[in-house]
Amino acid sequence: MRRLGLMVLLAAGCIHGAPRQDDRAIRAIGQQESWAQQAISTRPSRAELDAVRSGDFNAVGRARTGFRRLIQAIDRGTWIRNTAPQLMVDDPDPLLATSFDRAGRLRFEAIQAADELSSALAEAKGGLSIGDLQPGFEAIRKAQASEDRIARLPPRPGALRLAPAPLPVPRAFIASAARIVSRNPELTRELDRLPPSDAAQIRARMADVDRGKEEQQRSGTAAAAPSAAAGDPGMDDVPAPAEPKEAEAPSPTLTIANDAAALLAKRTPRSITLREDGLFELSYDDAEYLVDPRGKLVRKEAKER
Repeated sequence: MRRLGLMVLLAAGCIHGAPRQDDRAIRAIGQQESWAQQAISTRPSRAELDAVRSGDFNAVGRARTGFRRLIQAIDRGTWIRNTAPQLMVDDPDPLLATSFDRAGRLRFEAIQAADELSSALAEAKGGLSIGDLQPGFEAIRKAQASEDRIARLPPRPGALRLAPAPLPVPRAFIASAARIVSRNPELTRELDRLPPSDAAQIRARMADVDRGKEEQQRSGTAAAAPSAAAGDPGMDDVPAPAEPKEAEAPSPTLTIANDAAALLAKRTPRSITLREDGLFELSYDDAEYLVDPRGKLVRKEAKER
């Protein structure tokens, strides 16, 4: 008999009714995969996200429902990642290993989609609260704890090596929470209900948001100020120098598409890291693959032996 005691405990929370028999356990994994994929497939389009940001009542309502389903999808992915290894101890069925790897990719996509949706909701008046984000922070915490545990699992002779699955960087929901509290300072106390590490990151991000607001205000004031040369008729024929434009900052979120999607479909990297140059480093045992935020491969770097 396979050991399912731990699986029952891991299924507690948003996932209920873990089966007691092995065939039911495998079917349950398939069902959780299907539900997670359904939640991801309803990811809103750019137009729908714009409608949410504008405060459209119906769009905000749909987005809030979709956000909750995506948080559940994150938990479903973690549940599969915890449960499949327990079954694989006594059952070398390759389908379990496939589900284990696929759950990591599904969870990655669910986190990205939920973070994108929370960002749009944070811009809508009353669209999202810190309380709404708490389940998201908890889902991320459980996912990271699960991967840390998987990384510590000792190798078993003749068994497949279980590789930890990376989570998106930077940490999801931090920017959305910072935007909410920055717009509503009275919610600062709500941060005390979050884990200290999350609260610290949100406060640090709030400082960036506040600096950005100040820069926008200064830019607006400068644009409204009358030109000193406006009254000088001799300056009419002299073209004004072009105002330098600040380069657009690279996206801090990796989109699983193009070359990145192909790499992740073949095998799971040891880690995904956001570099200072704006590229994402997918680290494998044999090489480092550098991709841009859109998932396009920039270059491959061999690891030093």
